[in-house]
Amino acid sequence: MKKVRILALHLSYGGVEKAIVSIANLLAERYEVEILSVYRMPGPVAFPLDPRVRVRYLLRDVPNREAWKASLRERAPLRFVRESFRAVRILLEKKWAVYRAIRSARDGVFLSTRHEDNLMLSRFGAPGVLKIAQLHHDHRFERRYVRAFARRYGGLDCLVMLTPGLADEVRRMMPAKSRTRVTAIPNFLEHYPEAPSPDGRKQRILSVGRLDAVKGFDRLLRSFSELHAQRPGWQLRIVGEGAERPRLERMIQELGLADAVTLTGRLDAPGVEREMLEASVYAMCSHSEGFGFVLAEAQSCALPLVAYDVRVGPAYLIGEGEDGFLIPDGDEEGFTAALLRLTDDEALRRRMAVRARERSFRFSKEEVAGMWYSVIGE
Repeated sequence: MKKVRILALHLSYGGVEKAIVSIANLLAERYEVEILSVYRMPGPVAFPLDPRVRVRYLLRDVPNREAWKASLRERAPLRFVRESFRAVRILLEKKWAVYRAIRSARDGVFLSTRHEDNLMLSRFGAPGVLKIAQLHHDHRFERRYVRAFARRYGGLDCLVMLTPGLADEVRRMMPAKSRTRVTAIPNFLEHYPEAPSPDGRKQRILSVGRLDAVKGFDRLLRSFSELHAQRPGWQLRIVGEGAERPRLERMIQELGLADAVTLTGRLDAPGVEREMLEASVYAMCSHSEGFGFVLAEAQSCALPLVAYDVRVGPAYLIGEGEDGFLIPDGDEEGFTAALLRLTDDEALRRRMAVRARERSFRFSKEEVAGMWYSVIGE
C-alpha cells in the first residue's frame, strides 16, 4: 500500500485544517496516510479523523504570538525580549523540522499545503517521492507567488489549485517546459445533513469564519445595520473567533445592534451545522477567498447565499440568481439590497435553498475522490 504523508501546520480550527483532515480521511480508504503536524495545539484534533490516519507532531512548542503581543501591549520590556527570542527560536525550529520531514521521505507521496513548505518540497524532496503541493488561497498575482511559480516550483510533480481559474493562471506563470503538472481539485464535503428543509427557518442571517480583517465582518455589520432599521425582526449571528472580536463588539454597540447581533464564538462542526439549519440566509463579506469552503457547507444545508464577487472563490461556487447573489466587491448598498430582497421574499428563499442543496453535490467526496486518485495513482 502506497504511503501518503501530508504536511500541516497544525490541526486546530481553520478552513485549511478542515480540508487537510478531509483529504487524509479520503486517502485513507486507499493508502497508508500519515499527517505530519508541525505544531500540537492545545486540545484534540478539531475535526473528525479517520482512525486509520496516523498523526505525528514535529515540534513540542507552539507559536507564542499572543504572548508576544501581550508583552508589547503591557509594555513589559524583559518579557518582550524573552518572547521575541522565543518567537525566533520557534520559527527556526519549524523550518528545520519541515526540512527534516521532507528529507527523510524516500518513497511514496509527500503532500505539502503551504507556500513556504511547497518551496522546500520542490527544492529538497527526494527523486523517488511523488511531490504534490497545494495552495489553499488566492495568489492574487502577488510578486512572491508569481516569481516562485516561474522559478521555484519546478521540482514538484504536481501543484493542486482549488479552482480551474486559478490553475489556468498558474500554468501561464510557469515556464513552458516545466515538468510540474498543474491541476484543479476543489475542497469537498465529507458530510451532508439529511434532507434539510427550507421550512421553519428563523429570521436569521448567518456568517461563519475567523474574526480577521480579511473576512470583512465590519462591512457585514454595516449592511445588516441598514437592513435591521427596515426589518427589525431579523437577527445576525456570526460564528467564529479571532483578533477582530473587540473591534466588532465595539461596532455592534456603536451601531445599536446589541439586541440583534450575536457573536457566538468558535463552534465545532455539529454546532456550525445546527446554526446553518436554523438560518434563512448565508452572508459572506470576505475581501479574499481561495475557495470558500463554508459556502459549500451552507449550500449543503439549503441556505441561499449572498457574497461579494471577490476573485476566484464565490463565483466558482455560487450560481448568480440560482442559489444566491454575487455582489460587486465593495458595493455595500448592493449587498444590503440583496439581503433585503431575500428577507422579503420567502418564495425566492425557498427556490434558492433547493437549488443550493442541488449544487452542493458538485463538491461531494464521491465527485472529488477520482481527481485525487488520478494524481496519486495506485
